[in-house]
Amino acid sequence: MSFYNELLKQMERSTAGSEDTARKVMELCGKVNAQNALFFGDDLFTPSLIKEKTGADLLATFYEDYRAENAEKLGMKTRVVGAYEIAANDGGWDFIWFNGSAEPDGVARRFEQLREGLKKGRTAVYRTLCWLIDPSPDTRSYVERRFGRPMPLDRVVISAKEQGFKVLDFYISPRSDWLDGYYRPMNELLGKIVRESDGDDGTGIGEVNKETYMFELHSEEYSYVYYILG
Repeated sequence: MSFYNELLKQMERSTAGSEDTARKVMELCGKVNAQNALFFGDDLFTPSLIKEKTGADLLATFYEDYRAENAEKLGMKTRVVGAYEIAANDGGWDFIWFNGSAEPDGVARRFEQLREGLKKGRTAVYRTLCWLIDPSPDTRSYVERRFGRPMPLDRVVISAKEQGFKVLDFYISPRSDWLDGYYRPMNELLGKIVRESDGDDGTGIGEVNKETYMFELHSEEYSYVYYILG
């Protein structure tokens, strides 16, 4: 695990994504008037984009301390938080962007936290890992072991509405976010690290190759989905 964490430290992000997706999702939010905004995630481009587009006083939160340190070097106001924490703000936030994955506490709990943290009538972006279609047994078994238990895309919409949100739009993270934005740079770095090291981390290479192969084979079954909530 430590080897895997060291690998992620050298990457632009710890999960699949891209600058292009961040721009498209921000466009789907429409014009956002915000005096303050909260970002939780694992990249530095998205919080910079939020600040640029909204002009808000932004707090960028990360569960990886090294990403918070890098954000601080860029002049961002940052905080290290728990892996599923939505930082509180007196009076609530005007805009929240939360990049989650599979939810150990369930999406309903995350929507409760978003509702508690967001000012009434304001906009939030919530990303979570979803089943896009009914997965094959092999895919379900592997993805649940690797990421946790994703929810079906439509079930997340229902849960959002049950928690009082309007789902204004959604965007499915494309295949390129995983391959170009995550797996290819990870495999390139992994190969470089192994070549330059004295040891042979065949296990690490095998696990990354297996995960890449599973996604290439079954990418139509699951991906991250960004929900724009109002």
